[in-house]
Amino acid sequence: MATFDYRSSKRRSADQGVPSRFSKENEALRSSARNVASPFTDEILNAPNPKKFSMPIFILFDGTTDPIDHIYHIQLKMALNTNNDSLMCKCFPTSLAGPALNWFKNLSQGSIASFQDLCDKFISQYYRNKHPAKDVSSLFAMKQHEDERLQAFLTRFNLVKSMVMECHPSTAVQAFKLAMNRGTPFYTSLVVNTSKTMDELNERAADFFCLKEEEAANSRKMSIISTKEKSKAKIRQK
Repeated sequence: MATFDYRSSKRRSADQGVPSRFSKENEALRSSARNVASPFTDEILNAPNPKKFSMPIFILFDGTTDPIDHIYHIQLKMALNTNNDSLMCKCFPTSLAGPALNWFKNLSQGSIASFQDLCDKFISQYYRNKHPAKDVSSLFAMKQHEDERLQAFLTRFNLVKSMVMECHPSTAVQAFKLAMNRGTPFYTSLVVNTSKTMDELNERAADFFCLKEEEAANSRKMSIISTKEKSKAKIRQK
């Protein structure tokens, strides 16, 4: 005989009122959202979104970093939807935080009619955060410190090179060679066989680092073996 579960019955009764309660709350949220002044035009707000679109996770911009880098980040995340102008606009505010989000909320209602309008206003607001472009002379001004390891210097050199707007591949390699400490094994290998591009140089450096790590590991093994042999020799002498 089936038994009556009072707790299950009570839970079902409570759940029956959930849909209506949530529908009222959702309608209230939708109503309040419609009343919020938006800087986007009605064409953008009313444009339909793709059916299978999933919102990417953006790095939040709080007003302290490069605005052009952030726009590039948005475009990378939205690579499959960059042609959907209204969607690009509606997703952009979700990448803002703190003062930057307040800036967006204070834009004039209906003042943005395209993603280009939004980018122009965004860059104009945070232009001072833009990384200053460097020229080739900044690469030739670099110098590896006496106590700076090759891997750390290569990372520092690549960072500066990424800020140089125009630089011939062989010019960057020449600047790196001039900046290196003389007499090191990697410098000697570059003199004997010069790389044509920084990509090729970075690959050679990666192989060089792996070789050095392997040599260091073998050296440690040999040291351990030598220590054990010396201990055995002492025991035999005793």
